[in-house]
Amino acid sequence: MPEGHLLHHLARQHRDGLLGAREVSSPQGRFDAAAITGVLEGVEAHGKHLFHGWSDGMVVHVHLGKQGLFVHHDIPPPAPRPQVRMRVVGPRLASDLIAPLLCEVVDEAGQEAVVAGLGPDPLRADADATVALSALRATTSPIGAALLDQSRISGIGNVLRAEVLHLVGIDGERPASALSDADAEGLWQALVDLMRRSAEAGEIPKTVYRRERCTLHQAPVHTLTIGGRTFYRCASTPLASPRLRSP
Repeated sequence: MPEGHLLHHLARQHRDGLLGAREVSSPQGRFDAAAITGVLEGVEAHGKHLFHGWSDGMVVHVHLGKQGLFVHHDIPPPAPRPQVRMRVVGPRLASDLIAPLLCEVVDEAGQEAVVAGLGPDPLRADADATVALSALRATTSPIGAALLDQSRISGIGNVLRAEVLHLVGIDGERPASALSDADAEGLWQALVDLMRRSAEAGEIPKTVYRRERCTLHQAPVHTLTIGGRTFYRCASTPLASPRLRSP
C-alpha cells in the first residue's frame, strides 16, 4: 500500500501542475464529478490521505489503498481509459486516478473529520512530535506494530517501519512503552528525515526491506511477523531483552 511519502510526493506534483484546474470528470462514472463547480485551489496530504480543495468549498478525499494509483499526462492529455475514476485537467498536467480504495466528495468539515482520526504526520509543518511520541509510547504493543497505527503517527507503512527502525537500531519487537526519551526523539527525527528524502525521490531507499542482506552492514536480514505484517530485521540490530518483550 502506498505510504505517506508518496502522497506528499503526489501532492507536490498536483500543486505544481493542477492548481487552477476547472475540468474534473469521471470516465468510469463512479465519482460524482458534477458536485464540483469551482477551481482547484489547494492540494495537501495527511498520512496516506490526499485532499483536493476546490473554490466552491468541496474537497475530494482520496485514499489509494492497495491498488490505487495516479497516472499523469502532459497537456493536452490522451482520451481517458474507461477505468479512470477521476480525471483532473490542469494548466500543466492531467491526472487520472485509477482503482482507489476511496474517492469521495466531502466538505471542509468532512476533511477535518478524517484528519481528526489520524496522528501527526512527520512530513507536515503542523506535526506535533510531542503528541505523536506520547501516543506511540502509550502502548505496550511492539514498536513495529505501534508504528502502523495511523491514529498514533500517520503515513507509516510496512516499508517505512522496517527501514526507520533499522536506521535507529531499535528492534521491532521492543514494546513501544519501553522507548527512552532519547530513543523516541531519535526515532521521530529519523522518520522526518527518511520520509522527506522519500517524498522528494518518490520512493523509499531500502536497506533491509525484502532484501537477503542489509546494504548498510552486509548482515543477513531475517523476517518475522509483527502487527500482522512481515517485518524485516537486520541481524546486526540488538534484540529486545526478553524481559521487555510484550506478552
